[in-house]
Amino acid sequence: MSLIKDTQLPEKPQYPGVDSTLGISLEVLKSLREKWLSEFDWEEEQAYLNSFEQFTATIEGLTIHFVHKISNDPDAIPLLLTHGWPGTFMEFLPVINPLTQKAKTSTDTPVSFHVVVPSLPGVAFSTSPPGDWTLADTARVFNTLMTDVLGYKTFGTHGTSVGGFLTFTLYDSFNTTTRAAHFPVVPFYCTTSEEIAARDITLSPLEQFEHKRAMEWTSNGTGYVSMHIYKVGK
Repeated sequence: MSLIKDTQLPEKPQYPGVDSTLGISLEVLKSLREKWLSEFDWEEEQAYLNSFEQFTATIEGLTIHFVHKISNDPDAIPLLLTHGWPGTFMEFLPVINPLTQKAKTSTDTPVSFHVVVPSLPGVAFSTSPPGDWTLADTARVFNTLMTDVLGYKTFGTHGTSVGGFLTFTLYDSFNTTTRAAHFPVVPFYCTTSEEIAARDITLSPLEQFEHKRAMEWTSNGTGYVSMHIYKVGK
């Protein structure tokens, strides 16, 4: 907290009138600083974290940390939620309890979930994997967690950021156990405008909108990924 308190922010923005597409605004930064200094309570945060039952399991020599919340509904669906990077299991804490409660789908079908939220290897309380570890390895370990450790024969999964790539890998490699998957991100780029024209593909208005958004993200939204692809020059 002392670092936040002692940080000197500019009185005025360096580039007034520029929106957040070129970086975080000074006003937002000031509001976040004030929130940390006046509202954040570590003891309260710690009590909230401890309100969730957390476990560890040893799989392939790794300690895997996870939250496991069982629904009171005997027909609940096992659901694996995987966080991204940088991120932690805390991303999903606000939705764990609501997901265990019985609700209805858009087709009026009752549904609830047994929720499992693991920490990726090397994150939070999960131990670090070997240097040659891949997403396929994590997918295998998480499939073991759901089936062999927790005893679920089948399950659904959702992930954010790199967790979305992991979700795709689980569904692709272990589709006899991973029976449903939701992908907020997938590990490949969309077809380019040139490829669409060359293949004489006609897009609907909705598809045109979606393609435009996807190409904008490909052009402007992948800088953080690119930063971590390349090694730092000597």
